[in-house]
Amino acid sequence: MKIYLRYILIFLILVIAGYLSINFLVSKRINTLLSEEKNLTYSSISINSLTGNLGLVDVDFSDDGKQIYIETIDIDLDLIHYIINSKIKIQSVDADGFDLKIISSPDSEKISNKKLDFTQIDKLQLKNSKIRIRKENKAAFEISNLKLEIEDLQWSSLEDFSWLGNKTLRIEGEDLRQELDLLHDLKSEKFLYDNARFTLSEFSIEPKFKKSNYVKYIETEKDLMSLKSKTIQASGFDFENQDNLKSIVFNKISIDSTSFNIYRDKTITDDMSIKTLYSESLRNLNFKLSIDSLLVSNLNLTYQELIDKDLKPGQIQFNSIQAEITNIHNSLKADHPNIKVQANAKFTDNSEILFNYNFVPDHEQFYVSTHLRQIKDSSINDFFGPAMRMKLGGEINDIKTNIIGNNSKMNGDFSIAYKKLKLNIIKKDGSKNNFASLLSNVFVKNKDVDDKHKIEILERDNTKSFWNYVWNFHFQGLKKSLL
Repeated sequence: MKIYLRYILIFLILVIAGYLSINFLVSKRINTLLSEEKNLTYSSISINSLTGNLGLVDVDFSDDGKQIYIETIDIDLDLIHYIINSKIKIQSVDADGFDLKIISSPDSEKISNKKLDFTQIDKLQLKNSKIRIRKENKAAFEISNLKLEIEDLQWSSLEDFSWLGNKTLRIEGEDLRQELDLLHDLKSEKFLYDNARFTLSEFSIEPKFKKSNYVKYIETEKDLMSLKSKTIQASGFDFENQDNLKSIVFNKISIDSTSFNIYRDKTITDDMSIKTLYSESLRNLNFKLSIDSLLVSNLNLTYQELIDKDLKPGQIQFNSIQAEITNIHNSLKADHPNIKVQANAKFTDNSEILFNYNFVPDHEQFYVSTHLRQIKDSSINDFFGPAMRMKLGGEINDIKTNIIGNNSKMNGDFSIAYKKLKLNIIKKDGSKNNFASLLSNVFVKNKDVDDKHKIEILERDNTKSFWNYVWNFHFQGLKKSLL
């Protein structure tokens, strides 16, 4: 019996000695490999060759404008797979305190020629992480408290971003910030991507400058926007990206409880660039787009125009906007090509605005119908006064339009009904011009009116937006009706 115990003891000693020897050799080899990477430092390392575990503490790596710091990282390797195939298969990566900082420059944007001999990562988990991207010493993108989980991550998928389509992917973060353009930043207090669904909470588009000085940073007219939305949720996300982005798909996008303010200073040079219609804008996308429906609920929109720096800006408000846009796409051979917009809103509690818009992506023809009810002078005069030097007195009971248009001209019907409507002409300083108002009202049809007019060949100024195009149709109808 004793001899068996002796053999067992010797065997255990040999196993332990072999393990220690292998662990020493593997540790020495890994330390040698890591030391050859001049841009990598760490405070401590632990290696268990029996389990294939590699642990690092206070990892710091910097190269070509990228700085990575990780408080702790544990990597489990499949050693048998490596011994058989000479390729690294990572069973799991668990990193805590991952901090990635990228400083964008021409050198950092070059594609690296280094090839890592990985096959896949079975499971990746990041906790308490942060990503910061800076461009020209300015923050271009930031997200903090980032948590990321994904399984079966193929190394090849990192090159074409197809890992974003992995059904196990879950990303959660806070304080997301993205530079949108020269004038605006995009922000969201919370961000969640899970099961092909995006959720942005307390989403906002914030101006970088004040209304009083933003024109110092632009050469021609541009809108200064401020938007705050309670939630934006997009479900059914899918995409295809091989070398170049090929398609983006969403089942449904919902935008809830939004305040949107648009301000335009028109005291500087006009933007004379050509403004495309939405059909052409969709066609010009370099990828296929498909969104089954876009739902907007509880949107309050305020538009302001500054015509004269000595006067307050003109302002018009659309409240309680509810909208549904269906079948958004840019396919030129769709079986069901029509993109439909249905929206309703209010100027005041008793008023009503209905808007319908129908178009297809493969040509410029579109159809618009509007219906405005119970329009009080107080709801539109803040815009009419500064912008058009006139104010209405009274209430318009009904305005209806049916419009057919394309990129160059539109025509259609305009009808209006009102009682005892007056026209007040405004001086440059904002006060009423009594004589001009009296003279104008001689010609204005200010008794009971229920008229319908045909508006033909209203030419488009293609340096103006689609919304200016539709507004101009209404303005021509008002002139025909009032004068």
